[in-house]
Amino acid sequence: MNNKASNSTTSTPTALASWMRGLARELELQGCDAPSLFARVGLDFSLLSSPEARYPVHQTTLLWQEAVHATGDETLGLKAIRHITPATFHAVGLSVMASETLEQAFGRMRRFADLVTDASEIDLLSSDSEFVVELKLKEGAQPAHQSTDGFLCLLANAGKGLGEPGLMPLRVELSRPEPEPQHKDYFERSFDAPLLFGCKAMRLVFALATVQTRLKGANPLIAEHLDQASLAAIERLKPANSASRLLRTWVVTQLDKGAPSIELAAAHMNMSARNLQRKLAEEGSSLAAIVDDIRQSEAQRRLKHTQESLTTIALDLGFSDASAFSRACKRWFGKSPSDIRGTN
Repeated sequence: MNNKASNSTTSTPTALASWMRGLARELELQGCDAPSLFARVGLDFSLLSSPEARYPVHQTTLLWQEAVHATGDETLGLKAIRHITPATFHAVGLSVMASETLEQAFGRMRRFADLVTDASEIDLLSSDSEFVVELKLKEGAQPAHQSTDGFLCLLANAGKGLGEPGLMPLRVELSRPEPEPQHKDYFERSFDAPLLFGCKAMRLVFALATVQTRLKGANPLIAEHLDQASLAAIERLKPANSASRLLRTWVVTQLDKGAPSIELAAAHMNMSARNLQRKLAEEGSSLAAIVDDIRQSEAQRRLKHTQESLTTIALDLGFSDASAFSRACKRWFGKSPSDIRGTN
């Protein structure tokens, strides 16, 4: 069974095939026949080298189970990420490397999460002293523990990967059962932070100051270009006639009048508001998310590459005034519009 590049708007959750390269390499190091294991669960091994190919998550879950059975190694997810590079995650991984802070890096991961997998989403929460990165599984998605082990370990060690080894979480909360005693030490060394198992949620908890520390390798201009590549890749995952893709083009023309209502959008699409909301939900999107994403991209572009006044940009993007625009920039980028413009 050959799995061609799968579309993220189908009802079956998918993930980038390249995410499984690390597992394939680790299996080979442990003396296993990786291509045979992939074939056993119906996955085309050759797609590992295709940058935008995707695997159904339910089949990758079976693969992880087969791999753990073949090796007896519960830590496979943590070992597999040793073979992962930023380019594994398409342009998202590279733009993360150019981020100015961990907060901004996690923001990029949240924004472009569907490019990596549509089986989960990243939620970011902050208080006066803490910053929480939460991995939420979408309805119907049941990835293997080893897959989420590896992904959360990558997130926990993002500071190390960006050249700042001291930027580690205060604690890590995992929903998976506690590993066997012979494997627990490897978990502790890999996460390098206090671990809690059997939790209701999968969360990384950082000190707020940690995620707001400026990173040495920051390159806002490169990060911005890579963001555009990520957006284009996400659009390629959608069918040409998908509701979210068609609606995005129309929303751009409407923003100077304010954020369009679902009723107005539905009238443009020649369908009822309820039907449009349902179609967008099936595609993992919403009108509010489309509007917010367009505003964020346009705000970044115009603040960095034009000298237009903040009021002009705010009104063109459908905000009531410059103050509302400033609050949105703080939410998107952790900075005021003037601070963003000052980084040119």
